[in-house]
Amino acid sequence: MRLRTFTAHDMPSAMQQVREALGEDAVILSSQKSKKGVSITAAVEQNEESKLEKFTPAHPPQATEPLRFHIHEILRFHNLPELFIAKILQKSTDDELSSLQAEHHASGRSDERHLLRLALEKLTASYFNYHPITLKKGNILMLIGPPGIGKTLTIARIAAKLTMDKQPLLVITTDNKRAGGIEQLQAFTNILGHPLKVAPTYSALAQHIKSAKKQAHVLIDTTGCNPYDAAELDELTTFASLEGVEPVLTLSAGGDSLEAIDMVEAFMALPIKRLLVTRADTARRFGGVLAAAAAHNLAFCNASSSSSITDPLLPMDETLLAQLLLKYKY
Repeated sequence: MRLRTFTAHDMPSAMQQVREALGEDAVILSSQKSKKGVSITAAVEQNEESKLEKFTPAHPPQATEPLRFHIHEILRFHNLPELFIAKILQKSTDDELSSLQAEHHASGRSDERHLLRLALEKLTASYFNYHPITLKKGNILMLIGPPGIGKTLTIARIAAKLTMDKQPLLVITTDNKRAGGIEQLQAFTNILGHPLKVAPTYSALAQHIKSAKKQAHVLIDTTGCNPYDAAELDELTTFASLEGVEPVLTLSAGGDSLEAIDMVEAFMALPIKRLLVTRADTARRFGGVLAAAAAHNLAFCNASSSSSITDPLLPMDETLLAQLLLKYKY
């Protein structure tokens, strides 16, 4: 693969240069605005480029290029790595986006934000997976993640929802090392009328789970884990190995993308399939959680966008994700 940079006075003209030089298979890696216009860095596989050098017919700029450019800028605002931006943009053809534009105009709406939201919904629905938590009886959910990301508050919110629905519930914590860890969750469970079980060891956790009623919901809060500390990660892996336990990775929005990718890679030693996003209300950028999900094929499940335990977790889907991505950019 060879990189080439193209400069023009506007986006459609720059894209026309890309298509004329590299063809339809070119991937846009980055773009920049300046006083002189727009610069685009594009790439194409070497074997495809060699074919194109023999015959590269000119193509008029596609009507969807401005839309793709705006989506690219939105994802860049969230600090998502360029590789993932390129992959997301490849999820829809020009014909599909043109159809989307036509439907938008036919609806009589002229606001750009609405069209961007529809396009983001379509692209993120194709690229990301979504698997919201369903509070089925007998489920054993264990929230895991690094320290200070809101696991305890999230457990309290799920417990409050189940209590309001008059569902049988058992709340357990393994967080007996952090100062105030037990007391914080216990303050919530006391209000809800549920005793808090403490499980400092694997055998204690196994015993508490065994004692739960067959139809009870079991929620497990865990000590914040430094995934780069082998002892901490091994202990967490042992807890999560109990039969029937589903560890759900919890990350807060607003983190660095590359750091999130590295951190989640360490947590993949556990059987993780879903990612729960906290602090969606206090973050401006979501590139970290997007990159973590994309790099490790994790399904988004829910998002926490409030500090109140009476507000339920929001089920994550392409509509909610598009709203979060547009919240501060447009």
